[in-house]
Amino acid sequence: MGPDVLKQTLVPIVAIMSGLLMVFMPVLIVYIVLQFRQRKAERVLETVKHLADRGLPVPRELLDPPRAGAPHDISQTARFRAITLLGVGIGLSLMFHLLGLAFLVGIGALLICIGIAQLIAVWIEMRSPMRAPAAQAAESAAEPNTRAP
Repeated sequence: MGPDVLKQTLVPIVAIMSGLLMVFMPVLIVYIVLQFRQRKAERVLETVKHLADRGLPVPRELLDPPRAGAPHDISQTARFRAITLLGVGIGLSLMFHLLGLAFLVGIGALLICIGIAQLIAVWIEMRSPMRAPAAQAAESAAEPNTRAP
């Protein structure tokens, strides 16, 4: 077998295998994540059954666990997303401009406009009189009482 024959057979095989790998890798990742979630749900169910068999109360956190990293205030999350969009838009616009692809600068400009719109929405939401009562109560609790008795 000469190098030409090996090259002619090996290149298509590698191309097919890498194509199949790229197609099935996301499927494999989703399968692994779903298996992990299923096993976790089964362990929680076993714990609940064990507690119920012993007559013990089931803690609410066991059935509905608090999310790690859950935002305390939705405006903080929206502000973060808006600032991220601004940064990405500025970066893309600058990159396309420096690469001489001026016709693609509009993609970055679009992201900048979306980021600005989200910042305006956060600003309006923070000043809205119809905000959630919990947010208003948290604000009033955080502010010291400045009224004279």
